[in-house]
Amino acid sequence: MFRGLYTAVSSMQTNQKMMDISSNNMANVNTTGFKKDLLVSEGFRETYIQKINGDLPTNSMDIDGAVEVNRDGDGFQLATARGFFTVESPRGTSYSRQLKFAIDEDGFLRTYGRDRKGNIDTSEGNFVLDGTGSRVAVEGTNINVNEAGQVELGNGEFIDLIHTPSMNTIGTINGGRRFERTHVNFMQGQITETGNNLDIAIDGYGFFKVDTPEGEMYTRNGNFTLNADNMLVTSEGYAVLGQNGPITINDSSFGLNENGQIIENGQITDAIDITDILNTRDLDKHGLSYYVPREALEAEEAPFEGKLIQGFLEGSNINAIDEMVNMITTMRAYENSGKAVQAYDDIMQKAVNEVGRL
Repeated sequence: MFRGLYTAVSSMQTNQKMMDISSNNMANVNTTGFKKDLLVSEGFRETYIQKINGDLPTNSMDIDGAVEVNRDGDGFQLATARGFFTVESPRGTSYSRQLKFAIDEDGFLRTYGRDRKGNIDTSEGNFVLDGTGSRVAVEGTNINVNEAGQVELGNGEFIDLIHTPSMNTIGTINGGRRFERTHVNFMQGQITETGNNLDIAIDGYGFFKVDTPEGEMYTRNGNFTLNADNMLVTSEGYAVLGQNGPITINDSSFGLNENGQIIENGQITDAIDITDILNTRDLDKHGLSYYVPREALEAEEAPFEGKLIQGFLEGSNINAIDEMVNMITTMRAYENSGKAVQAYDDIMQKAVNEVGRL
């Protein structure tokens, strides 16, 4: 009974955080360059449910069943009824009927997601364990998985991924979900013409570099102005960096090509220092439109492959209608979890006040 109560409460906490994030997104739907926040939640580890007494047989496993194997590019997606797959999560060992994994750079099998370009990303994945509970490591990428749930290494050796629990195992259960972190969605926002030479939009992946009192930061908000010293600055007064440091512009009618080169009187005088960042998952927001690498991490900069558009601004990437629907759905889920908590409270109250009298 208490497990159900904890599950309902964890749902309420997660939905409350989701509502906070959606509210912040809605408040910034018209903020230039604002990127939508997404909630990343994590399920508590799946543990076995086992029958203690009773004569009814457990039919949780099909010992003779096959493993369904599908390829997902360089990854594998597995499903089975003959046992359970095991992964090592930050909160302990977890079991599941389904598993998707790929080989990481160190040769370990890990669960994966996909980065902004659709490539497999195992950097935050859980380690896959074999049937004995050990991490699975392979050499090279030439592996296959057969219908018995074994990794074929190509040299005649096999690694069994199926863990078979005791026969009184009914299935698995977890304790609900918890808030893990906030993820920034860097999808391109709509680009709108302003006619202002100092407005610059980024078309594609990339960031401007700006010099702030707290160090160098990144932004996609190209709503720039000139200060009293003719330096190109953000709306907060932070200097926009070029190839030679802060950018100085002496002619407000300057031109800008798509590579970021500043043209005054027909001459290239400087170029905006703009870069792509490969590990955007490691960027944290600072204010509404600035980004810094997470503590102890560095930005993996790469050459900018997009283009700059002068006289335009990039809006937020938030769809107000979708966000409103998400808020309504989240509120309903929160209310339903609250009703479940109230139901458990009523049951416990009856157990204390009525059952104890018998």
